[in-house]
Amino acid sequence: LFLFHMFALRSVRHVGLAGQRLMARNTAMVHTEAHMKEIGITLPAYQDAVWSYVKAQRDGDKLYIGDHVGQDESAVTVRGKVGEEGMEGAEVTPEEAEMLARNAGLRLLSTLSHYLDGDLDRVDQVIKVVGIVNGTPDFRGHGKVINGCSDVLVEVLGDRGKHARTCTGSGSLPAAVTCEMVVRVKARERRGRSEDNEEIGSCFVVMPVEGRGSVQREAPEQPLLLDGL
Repeated sequence: LFLFHMFALRSVRHVGLAGQRLMARNTAMVHTEAHMKEIGITLPAYQDAVWSYVKAQRDGDKLYIGDHVGQDESAVTVRGKVGEEGMEGAEVTPEEAEMLARNAGLRLLSTLSHYLDGDLDRVDQVIKVVGIVNGTPDFRGHGKVINGCSDVLVEVLGDRGKHARTCTGSGSLPAAVTCEMVVRVKARERRGRSEDNEEIGSCFVVMPVEGRGSVQREAPEQPLLLDGL
């Protein structure tokens, strides 16, 4: 009987610790959408692809997001070459282009949200951003333009938004757009009941057997549903 109580206490403690880990994990959830509301960021409406391609493609835990171009606040694509004042052929200032890159970043987040069922907490990490600027031949401020996209990813996602980056200029871009962004992201599967319950490893339980004293049996290794946590 003493051994039964000891092993039972050990099993209860095991379950209790697992429950505490689960509660801590749930408390640590990011809740990106609530964070965006706090900092005053609203994502633009998702824009679907218009030709024979898709906006994003999943490969395992990676999401590859295709080109997102610079648009203004009315979702109108801005066209023209980026350059400093006085540069031949310049149509868009670097400051305007940086804002367009930021808007492209917001649209990237909107596409991510669409493909992740409205749950940006599923973003584990933005891995890589590629930014291309349609600049004049002598323009050198490509990096500052693409900062608009990089900065908004970090504002929304925190450390999960920090990424490796390639930034380059182009003599022309499709439809003469000012800038375009491509992103690769690591994302988790959709949360379900199985992910909301901590799996409890095997433990020994002492079970009295009539006429044979106490027998130790190993509990099966299967999830224990911790409803209400």
